Amino acid sequence: MQIHSTRSKLMLLLVTIGYLLFSFVIIEYLHSNYLRNAEADNYQHLSGRLSLLRAKIEALVNSEVFLSDSLSTLITFAPESTLAQWEQVAMQLKNKGPHILNIGVAPNDVLSFIYPLEGNERAMGLDFRDNPAQWDSVQQARVMQKIFIQGPFKLIQGNKAIIGRMPIFSDPPFNHQYWGHCSVVINIESLLLDAGIKDIDSNLELAIRGVDGKGTHGDIFYGKDIVFDKPLMTEEVHILNGSWIIGLKQAKQNSTSEITSWTKHNMIRLIGFAVSISFLLSFIAILQAYRLANRASLHDALTHLPNRRFAMSILEQLQQGSFSIISIDLNRFKIINDTYGHAVGDALLIEVAKRILSTLRSSDTIARLGGDEFLIILPRVTERDSINRVINKLEKHVCELPFRYQDTTLDVCMSMGVARYPQDASTLSDLLHFADEAMYLNKQQKREE
Repeated sequence: MQIHSTRSKLMLLLVTIGYLLFSFVIIEYLHSNYLRNAEADNYQHLSGRLSLLRAKIEALVNSEVFLSDSLSTLITFAPESTLAQWEQVAMQLKNKGPHILNIGVAPNDVLSFIYPLEGNERAMGLDFRDNPAQWDSVQQARVMQKIFIQGPFKLIQGNKAIIGRMPIFSDPPFNHQYWGHCSVVINIESLLLDAGIKDIDSNLELAIRGVDGKGTHGDIFYGKDIVFDKPLMTEEVHILNGSWIIGLKQAKQNSTSEITSWTKHNMIRLIGFAVSISFLLSFIAILQAYRLANRASLHDALTHLPNRRFAMSILEQLQQGSFSIISIDLNRFKIINDTYGHAVGDALLIEVAKRILSTLRSSDTIARLGGDEFLIILPRVTERDSINRVINKLEKHVCELPFRYQDTTLDVCMSMGVARYPQDASTLSDLLHFADEAMYLNKQQKREE
């Protein structure tokens, strides 16, 4: 019985371990695929968003600068134009360019015109040769003979801006006679907002570098330096004299965001292991229910001993070898039942079952066949001396002490009959009959004593 139970438990353990390992491999495989696909989709989505942002920044910067280039074109082809005409054109250009802060004209690189003048009076008359911070960009525009974008840099007012320098030559297309330059100051902060820089997901950090169009070698003018340590992705914004680099990186998350992110990251695992464990628990519950039902069908409800069906299955398993059985019947049990009631009779059966069980070896089996009949199975025991020792132990442990139940005290007496296989019978039915005959003979002998 114990071997069979141990094997069943070992088999269940192995099946459970195998199921858990199989589930783990499948779930991890699905989890890995999910992450790979999710990361690819997310990267593609972010790449598209960043590419769109880059295109909008390029379009806005170039449109604002080229819009202001109209004034330099006017001066180039109409050098006799007046300040009033410049102001008229500058006013229209500023109205069309929402991010233009001011437009200036500097004949011979001395600022002689600025629109709007209000708030910029102190800049009038500025000789750029005396301002090293701006003179370099003026010279570069002249040498390259094309628009040069300086900055971004911080203005006195506090916000950041870029300056587009447009060189003016009086002898196009030869461009030998330098006349001066036209400049436009553009609010880069409002331009970036207009481009949608704040529309990037909150769990991401964005930064831009490339002051004066120097690309990866330029300083960072938007966002944090750490973004460019190991950026998730980058995009190059092409401006007229170089490029800016937009970098994107995963932002450091707070505890709530970390929990949400962890949950999303491990969604397949959470669902997979929950389903897997649910199936396992359901299987164990069904198996346990089956075991309980099977146990109920193989055990006596009163004494919890194996019943006749269980005993017969044990005997069938032992037919390949040798064994002995002891048939037991309680003496005067019907009289006790009729005199003291079924409660006393049931209590007596339970007590006798306990006493017999405590006497036997772990390899032996005791079963209640019904009523007051018990059957003991002794595997590999057929010697008369060994059987007699078992009978003597049973007589001592079961019958020596009286049975007490509430106010009732009864002597315990039982009759036993032995049958050996295959010495006494070649079939189980004959063996049981032989043991019963021996038990009835023992009962008759005790009555005569």
